[in-house]
Amino acid sequence: MSAVLRASDLTLEDLLPLIGQLKRPSDAPPLRCWIEAPDGWAFSWWPGLEGQLLWCQAGQEPKQCTAAEAVQRSMAGRLFAKDGELRWRVLPALEETPCRCVFLGHREWEAALLSDQSQELSALTVETRRYLLWGQQTEASPGEWIELRIPHRFRYPLQDSPRGVVVETERWLDATYQPQFVRLCDLQPYSETD
Repeated sequence: MSAVLRASDLTLEDLLPLIGQLKRPSDAPPLRCWIEAPDGWAFSWWPGLEGQLLWCQAGQEPKQCTAAEAVQRSMAGRLFAKDGELRWRVLPALEETPCRCVFLGHREWEAALLSDQSQELSALTVETRRYLLWGQQTEASPGEWIELRIPHRFRYPLQDSPRGVVVETERWLDATYQPQFVRLCDLQPYSETD
């Protein structure tokens, strides 16, 4: 299976242009995003930098903000679909270039600011896994999942409102079966008959 790995440490000022310049094939599946900051998170379909997201905070109702605002306040984030994932994390210890960005996927997303590191995948094997996400829906929370372990409310980015949700991941393992890379691929409805 051929795959693409691209990575670079960037300045915080380079993060928005990187995301804004991403180019994906026209037949690519829609993107989802997970963006997190010390004061909240967004978990949604990716609307583009100018689009609106619901910014969630503990103990408060979600508020609308632009995706660009969410990315700027973030400490970490992921844009993901079956064909790839771009993730970033702010690491203050990296000083001048504190934003570590990694793209891993099976189709190239044009990301000019990231260096090709695909040779690092040659000794790794890939394993796909599905994990059941926790949470429950109630009559008082249509379209929202109450996550009891965290505790938070989530609006999982799915077309329908199923009884359960699974996340599909890829784990890239070395010769000792230790994961070197893990990426989110997809969210899917789940029922006990699956």
